[in-house]
Amino acid sequence: MGIPVFILAGLLVHCVFLVSIFEIYFSSPLVHGMTPQQTPLPPPAKRLVLFVADGLRADSLYELNSNNTPQAPYLRGILENNGSWGISHTRVPTESRPGHVALIAGFYEDVSAVAKGWKENPVEFDSVFNESKYTWSWGSPDILPMFAKGATGDHVYTFCYTAESEDFGAQDAAELDMWVFDHVKSFFNSSRSNQTLFSALNEEKVVLFLHLLGIDTNGHAHRPNSREYKENIKKVDEGVKEIASMIDNFYGNDGKTAFILTSDHGMTDWGSHGAGHPSETLTPLIVWGAGVNYPQKVTSQFFEDNFLKEWKLENLKRLDVNQADIAPLMASLIGVPFPLNSVGTLPLEYLNNSAHFKAESMFTNAVQILEQFKVKMSHKKETTLSFLFTPFKPLSDSEQINFLKKARLYIQQQKYDEAVSLCKTLINLALEGLSYYHTYDRLFLGLSIAVSFVGWTAYVILVIIKTHTNLTKTIQCCTA
Repeated sequence: MGIPVFILAGLLVHCVFLVSIFEIYFSSPLVHGMTPQQTPLPPPAKRLVLFVADGLRADSLYELNSNNTPQAPYLRGILENNGSWGISHTRVPTESRPGHVALIAGFYEDVSAVAKGWKENPVEFDSVFNESKYTWSWGSPDILPMFAKGATGDHVYTFCYTAESEDFGAQDAAELDMWVFDHVKSFFNSSRSNQTLFSALNEEKVVLFLHLLGIDTNGHAHRPNSREYKENIKKVDEGVKEIASMIDNFYGNDGKTAFILTSDHGMTDWGSHGAGHPSETLTPLIVWGAGVNYPQKVTSQFFEDNFLKEWKLENLKRLDVNQADIAPLMASLIGVPFPLNSVGTLPLEYLNNSAHFKAESMFTNAVQILEQFKVKMSHKKETTLSFLFTPFKPLSDSEQINFLKKARLYIQQQKYDEAVSLCKTLINLALEGLSYYHTYDRLFLGLSIAVSFVGWTAYVILVIIKTHTNLTKTIQCCTA
């Protein structure tokens, strides 16, 4: 009778140990209850067009062909003459869902999403799309719906092809991208005879999102060095050129459209992604249009990699960002609140705007991240005994007030560089504090589990010795 109970108890304890690992290491970093933060000055753009070329490596786009011609002539011309460029550094896991979440919502996906195949929303999250007046998106049914599902109200619209169309290698995968381009053109054409849609398209704070899956699909089926992969890049380049021209014409070349082209992740030479190889984590970023800096000529610049020389871009300033930084960049360009859970830092060098606008935008960014820190600290304080709680000392209540007051004073005194520098310091401290409180109980819980496991193991050994050996009897006899 004792053995079954013993076995059940053992299974229960081990289940608790297993679940505890997920509680300690795989819990969501997101918090809720923050106040939206928005730059108070008028934005430079009325609308934003986001192209995400799924699975596009940075080197595949920027490198020149054997005859020194660009792989993507239109986009090469943009970064040389009209916009700013760099590398967006992604994080593991380099998969489509977490990459898009980082781009559009500004935070790095919590590991709990793996259990749902990176498709459903394990937790609700805010995004640039949610904060927009309207967002229209075209592309894969695996990506678009999650941003519509997480949005409040009815202002994020999706147009997807069928899941069967994504069958890897079954057809020319570039057709997936052609589908997107064709439907965007049809959409704008139809708006001319639909007054409601036409009026909505002419609102401010509008986002158009084109998710282009063909490159990723061709990379998996044929590898990134294949003719199919490279031809798909050329077709995307031609499609982006056509869409950008059509949109400029639609809006009468009003100069109020910002464009961003990037990727969610790269791909290894053998056609896989998900890990942390540079071919997977280095993705292109090209930004142009309203509110965006023109190419910056430089005589020298240093990066540890050798890419600038390989790509013959040594004299054009390369502006690298973390993938989550793109979300605040988009929010700043069209003047919507920064996504509530964004941990991105606004890359000011991409902006072509006044020093005042940049300082106000960075101040907004700092307050938005500080709001998360304050909520996270409050939650942790509520779940910890008061005499055991150890606050994050660099950002005490008084320090927070001092930072904000000083930054605001700098802005009022038109000391914009000083304000920006102080806000960046505050952002870094707030991010450290978020990490501190997210991992606050990790050491204690880890030690508790380790001690419990050792104790349980010792108990099991003693039971086995007592039940199946004569050692205890021998010891008793010797003692007697």
